[in-house]
Amino acid sequence: MWGFTVIGMSVQLFSYGVAVLHGFVTGLIMGDVATGLTVGGTLCLMGLGVGGYGGSSVPDYAMGTVVGTVFAIATGGGVEAGLATGIPVATLGTQFDILAKMCGSFFIHKQMDCVEKHQFDKMGIWTHGWNIFRATLYTLPILLVMTVGSGIITTLLANMPVWLTKGLNTAAGMLPAVGFAILMKYLPIREYGVFMIFGFAAASYLGLSMVAISMFAFVAAYMVYKGLEKGNTSAAAANGGNYDE
Repeated sequence: MWGFTVIGMSVQLFSYGVAVLHGFVTGLIMGDVATGLTVGGTLCLMGLGVGGYGGSSVPDYAMGTVVGTVFAIATGGGVEAGLATGIPVATLGTQFDILAKMCGSFFIHKQMDCVEKHQFDKMGIWTHGWNIFRATLYTLPILLVMTVGSGIITTLLANMPVWLTKGLNTAAGMLPAVGFAILMKYLPIREYGVFMIFGFAAASYLGLSMVAISMFAFVAAYMVYKGLEKGNTSAAAANGGNYDE
């Protein structure tokens, strides 16, 4: 996982479905890819529309996915146990993200000094050093939680009050909707709301899969893009003609 984290940070893999990728890799290691994808996908939905904009820190759902997947498979508690364990760990990851950003200022200043001195090879060393440091800081909490052992977590889950378990499961069901709502705030719903209605109807009433809906969405997006491109070309030609005259 440490190596996967380093590679992911180097190629900016973490910008796209990070929790799902971590769930897949963790499930592959644990021998249950389906559970890993389910836990990762659920936590990924919770993070839709939530980003560290402006340097802010948000729950680390990738970290929660790794821990949640391990305990979901190791304890035999299924996805419910994985979410009950992963959500608190993801919230705890916020504090580690703050610590990482505080330490990151040191690496940034070192890179800036190298740029001013035109020492670009040395700047690359500091860049990769930052990726290694952050990956280590990221995986250490996971290692510590794993060291505790599944026995303690099993006991904790067994003694957890029913109302708390139901509350966590309810929150797990609500948070994806909250993530979608936050995401919709950034989308041009007023202009293209008809496509959202079409996607909802296709999934709810026609029973189409996400792959099929995504294909229709791609066609619609391409047609809108070509229409806007044609309109911009016509406007540019008209303005150019007036300018020539």
